[in-house]
Parts: sequence; structure tokens; C-alpha cells
Amino acid sequence: MKKFFKTTFACVLGTLIAGMLFVLIFTFGIIGTIASSVSSEEVEYIPTENTVLKLSLSGSVQEREIEDPMAAFTSDNTAQLGLDKFRRAIEVATTNDNIKGIYIDARGISAMPASIEEIRNLLVEFKENSGKWIYAYADNYTQGDYIIASVADKVIINPIGTVDIHGLGGIQMFYPRLFDKLGVEFLVFRVGTYKSAVEPYMCDKMSDANREQTLVYLNTIWDTYTQGVTASRGFSANHFNDVANSITSLRPTQDMLTYNLVDTMMYRPEFNTWLKKQVGIDEDKDIKFASVSDLASVAQEKNKSKNEIAIVYAVGVITKSGGEGINSEELVPELTKIRKDDDIKAVVFRVNSPGGSAYASEQIWAELEAIQAAGKKIIVSMGDMAASGGYYISCGADYIFAENTTLTGSIGVFGLMPCAEELFTDKLGLQFDAARTHEHGFVFGDAIYQKMGQAESIAMQRNVEYIYDLFTRRCAEGRGVAQDDIKKIAEGRVWAGKTACELGLVDSIGSLDDAIAYAAEAAQLQDYKISTYPTIKTSFERLMEKFGNSTRMTIGAWLLGEDAEYIQNIRNIENISGIQARMDNITIE
Repeated sequence: MKKFFKTTFACVLGTLIAGMLFVLIFTFGIIGTIASSVSSEEVEYIPTENTVLKLSLSGSVQEREIEDPMAAFTSDNTAQLGLDKFRRAIEVATTNDNIKGIYIDARGISAMPASIEEIRNLLVEFKENSGKWIYAYADNYTQGDYIIASVADKVIINPIGTVDIHGLGGIQMFYPRLFDKLGVEFLVFRVGTYKSAVEPYMCDKMSDANREQTLVYLNTIWDTYTQGVTASRGFSANHFNDVANSITSLRPTQDMLTYNLVDTMMYRPEFNTWLKKQVGIDEDKDIKFASVSDLASVAQEKNKSKNEIAIVYAVGVITKSGGEGINSEELVPELTKIRKDDDIKAVVFRVNSPGGSAYASEQIWAELEAIQAAGKKIIVSMGDMAASGGYYISCGADYIFAENTTLTGSIGVFGLMPCAEELFTDKLGLQFDAARTHEHGFVFGDAIYQKMGQAESIAMQRNVEYIYDLFTRRCAEGRGVAQDDIKKIAEGRVWAGKTACELGLVDSIGSLDDAIAYAAEAAQLQDYKISTYPTIKTSFERLMEKFGNSTRMTIGAWLLGEDAEYIQNIRNIENISGIQARMDNITIE
């Protein structure tokens, strides 16, 4: 017995010591993360002679580069690349005489089509406005890498590398067979033939309507890619499409030269020597590379203008509260402050969202209307997507810009109601009973336990149709057309930005910079300064937010690795509450 107690005590003590050590390591790691983040934010880079901007195409592209303070404790070490920093860095590279040119180091970028289009366009403008060179190198070019790198004066590849050109495809995950095994049924309520966000819960493959709309916008995106690449490389669209059908990723590197996808082959050491010659430095010296973050931190001249254009970022899924996307309970007060600030003369609303809560979308729409009523112009700049609820909050703007490859429209709504009666009763042996004063005493609170009755189903569908009517009315009022005309191009259908412009859902194809210039002109501003909202939170604030909102998922990601994504998908399903104006979750590759 004494030995038992000694062993137990030793185990408990060891566990406590290990726990304390873990807490100490975790705490010091957090302090180090915050300290390094704060110090990096304070440094201003000063380019010296013969500096080269090294554009590393690696990691995922976001609207704004925001460091994740928990990244060191998860299995996801993917770099986050901010479009805001790309814009600033290329602007500095264009005008600063110490920047010799741009080296594109292609290592596998992860980005939606509109982000790829914008980065490519920024590089095209750089060449036109600066007269400086761009060179690209890769061991292997992914398709996204190549669409961007094709703008370079020379595209160079490793002698045993490949260029993966394969066209575009959209893939979705469907859940019904899984839910059948679990004994869970989803009741679906929707308006819109093309409103495909509900299909993963009710179908085992794409509907004909969904396949049709997906192929249309994918072909529009591919045409935009093709126009850019063929203009840079000097071959025909037919040739590029033939290349896309030839499985280039499994072909010899020599074929990349034959297809005119690249200009020459070099091993990295050979390329480094060659690049030094282009820069004009001796072979025994190192090239002075500046990263995107370096050049983005170069100090700007003090702007003393009293006129202000506010760029408001609305990024992510739209919710009433909580989450890391567009939270109406946080965004609306920010918009109210902007409305009351007399120094702000115009607003550029940068929208990158697949939509979400119809209720939250209406709250944001209403405050944007109030800003306009206060005499301030609102110009929307659409990013990768401004679909469904993302279009809802955009439609009332004075003017709308989108990229050719932006995904927008998806004007439709749906509701989902899960029922796990079979799971609880037949599989788990659980039974439920209730007492209520009225027939619908629980409203929809008990729908998870037993299938919804006919009266509730009729009420739910009626509510969905009411929200759809409101949505299309908002669009009609915002675009200055009849509601029936909006309904003809609504039905939940997703459009690429180029087509949306032709249909009148968007006013012009253009970037965020184009939207800012238009806002200044619309507000009749001779001079102005830019401010961005919401303010990026400090590392400490984001850390506390992580603890408050997603500590369990962070730990889960650490423990489960790649499998954590599937758990997150289930959590996302749980969080779909209320009527939704949301685009389907489709992966474009």
C-alpha cells in the first residue's frame, strides 16, 4: 500500500511539474511572439542602392496582413500575405530610385482568382510606370504562380521543374450519405434555382443549375487569365488552351520551353549569379533583397490634409456577433463613428465576403444608408467575392468596382433546420417529451429532437420568401432598376465580376486604388488622406480574442493536425442559424 501511495504521489507530482513547465513555456512563447510583433511594427525600412524587391509567392493571400499570435502553437505555419502590403510595396518599388527591379520567387501561392488578378495587374502597372525589370524563377510553377509570373521580362525554371497549367475546376463536398448513417436529416428552405449553398445538405452531386453557373463563371475567370498570359507571352489563346489540356505537370521541362511558357532553364546557383549581373554587382557580393513587408514599411510623407477617405474592410462570413469575419455588432458602431466624423468625406467599402446572416446584412446595409443620408459617398470595391450577403451590403453604394474574376451576385436566401430524431431515438435509444401551453410553444427550439410539422415548415418557407423579396428590393433600389429586373438575374446565381458588370450589378471593373480615386473625385476632393477601419488589433488583443473565442479549436488543430479541418466544418454547420444569404463553399483550383 505504501508503495502504491508513493507511486501515485510521484505520478501526480510529475504531472503537476510537467503542467507548470508547459504553462511557463507557453507563457514565454506568447511574450516572445508579442515582443517580436511589436518590435517589427515599429521598424521603418530604408532601401539602399541596388536593392531588389523579392516578391515571394508562398502562403495564402488575405486582404490585410494580420499576424496570428497563436500560429506558433498550431500545425498551420502557412504565411499570410496581405494585399494591402503588396500594393504599398509595389508602389514604393515603382517610385524609389534605389529599387532596381522585382524578383518573383514563385513557391506556390494560395489565392482566389481576384487576388491573383490584382497582384498581376499591380506588376503590369509597375512595368509600365517604372521602366524597371521583373524576373521570375521557380523550381516548379503552380498555375497561380504562373498567371502572376508570366508578366515578367524573363520567366526562368529549374532544369527539372514544371509549369502546372491545367485550367480551372470547382469542387464541393456533399454530406447526405454521412448524415444518413448518423441519422440526421436537414430540412431545407430556399428561394433561388441557383442557390446552391444548400446542395451539400440535400444532394450527392451538383445540380444541373449549379453546374451550369459554375462552368459559366469558371470560363469567365479562365478567359481573364488567358488574356493576361497571352498578352505577356505573345502566343494565341488556342495555344494556351492546348497547353492546359496537355498535363504539363507530368511533362519534361524542355516542353515548357517548346510551349514558350518559360524563357530559359537554370539551377538556382546559376540563376543567383545571373541575377547579380542584372543588378550590376560583383559575383562575390550578396544581392540586397527587400521583402514585401520591408517596402510596405517605408515611411510615407506626412499628409496634413483635413479631408479623409475612410477605407472600411468587410472581410469574411457575416454574423450578428462573434466569429472572425464581419460581425455586425462590431462593424455597425464603427460605421456610425465614420458617419459622425466630419473629417471623413467619403467611404470606400472593401467587401470580400461570401455572405452569411441575412439579419446582420440588413443591419450593415441600414447604417451604410445612414452614411449616405449624411452626405457622404460610398464606393464599393469588391475583392475575391462579394456574394449573397456580401452583395446585400454592397448594393446600395453610389458606385461599385469589381475585378473581372470577383465572384458576386448569388442574390438568394435559404434556411437550414437539422433534425436528429432518428439518431436520438433509433440509434441512441433516447426519447423526448414536453409540456407546452401552445401548439408551437418551442417555435423551432425542438426541431432538432423531432421533425418539424407542416405549419412550422410553411412558416419557415414564408419567412425565407419574405427575406428574398426584401433582398431583391434592396438591390433594385440600390441599382436604380425595377425589382422584377433584379429577379431575372437573381435566383441565387453567382456571376464573375466581368459578367456582373455587363448585367448592371457592378458599375466598373477596377481595383481598390480605382475605387479610392473615384471616391476622391465624387467627393470633389483636391487633397485627402487615407484611413483604414476597423483598426488592426494589437497582438495582445488578438491573443486575448483567441483565448476567448477559439482556444479549443487551436488546441484541437495542434492535436489533430489536418483532421482538424473536418471538425471545423462540423462546427460551421452548427453555427448556421437564422435565414442565410450565403454563397456555397466551393474550392477553385
